[in-house]
Amino acid sequence: MKTREYVDTFFRKPYLFRRLTTLRRLTTLSVEEFEILREKREPEWRASEKKRLEARKSRTRKVEQGRPYELGNFKNLLFVTVIYLRTHASVELLSLLMRVDKDAIRRPVTRILPLIQDRFIPDTPLSKGRKRINTLDELLKDFPELEDVIFDGSEFPIQRPKHRQKQSYSGKKKRHTKKSQIALDKRTRLIIGVSPPRRGKIHDKKQREKTGWDRELPPSIGRYSDLGYYGMKGWHLPHKKPKGGLLTRWQKTLNKRFAKERIVVEHGIRGIKIFRRIGEIITIKSDELFSTTLLAATNLSNFKRLVRQGLG
Repeated sequence: MKTREYVDTFFRKPYLFRRLTTLRRLTTLSVEEFEILREKREPEWRASEKKRLEARKSRTRKVEQGRPYELGNFKNLLFVTVIYLRTHASVELLSLLMRVDKDAIRRPVTRILPLIQDRFIPDTPLSKGRKRINTLDELLKDFPELEDVIFDGSEFPIQRPKHRQKQSYSGKKKRHTKKSQIALDKRTRLIIGVSPPRRGKIHDKKQREKTGWDRELPPSIGRYSDLGYYGMKGWHLPHKKPKGGLLTRWQKTLNKRFAKERIVVEHGIRGIKIFRRIGEIITIKSDELFSTTLLAATNLSNFKRLVRQGLG
């Protein structure tokens, strides 16, 4: 069987896009959610492809007269991209399963990921000064005004680097990591920002102070976090047990109430790390591609929440 015929047969299997549970287990998206995502992304994909092809000065043929993608239409390309995020399989393994060359997987993945890296992150003061690649999705047209934001740091395990290993070694995780800070809107539970990743040795509080990530937030917005940000003025933090002392019963009760409110940011981080490309050991060498992949997983997590809870 030829490569093209095999790809067409693979994507036409009746259980892939018809059974309700199969696609969700493979991609975390239901059939309806996948179709909504495809409809929203396909026009911009066609526009970006046309722009890319027209920018080539050495063209001898008209646009769209060259060889098509081996995987076929945009639906197949988007499916492979989400599978790339959802699993930790290498590009070589995915190409073996699809019976295509590894570049036939790598090219569409690297071209589709930027199209979803900021589509479903709402416009807030945290995004000021950053160039938005995509227009804001219509699901976020009625996004309410920010009142309270919950912050938390998250670490992503990486392979042991060849140089400056101590800078990437996390004493908390006992391994080499990259660290990012996640900001989540307390009311809608949408992730509204992801800070640029830094090496794992840095502390949460020091990372926030060095990057000044939340400086654009007005003082009227409440900031919630854990004891990793202890010492931040004006922040809502749990009570810390004094050295050589104990917390009172009332302080313990307040800490439990605070933990119940703050747990939603942990759920948000889980929504990102369910995409195993980010949740397991990071094998991506390029910092730029890792940041794009992290933002793409964040946007897919927000997209699912918007669709399932009708927040838009």
